[in-house]
Amino acid sequence: MEVVPLSVGAASRAWDEQSLDADTAAGQIGGAATGGFTSSVSGAAARFTGAWDRHTAALAADAEAQADGLRVAIADYVATDEASGMEMLVLQAFLTEQR
Repeated sequence: MEVVPLSVGAASRAWDEQSLDADTAAGQIGGAATGGFTSSVSGAAARFTGAWDRHTAALAADAEAQADGLRVAIADYVATDEASGMEMLVLQAFLTEQR
């Protein structure tokens, strides 16, 4: 399987954006006032907004974890590529005959 590092990098940024958007939404949902409802509905409305706040915050955390995982993959790729580059520099010394 081939890894396209720039595509992985772009995907990690997209997951970061999703995380930020979901986190912002969670804050807005959690801050939604339920005081405008009648007393018979306000408790259910508060439970509803609380549940959606938690759900959206969990989505934000999941998106951030996905972005973090992709960044780990990029770091591994860079480290492997760097090690290969160093090996190539060392091997170049053997391309010429020493007398």
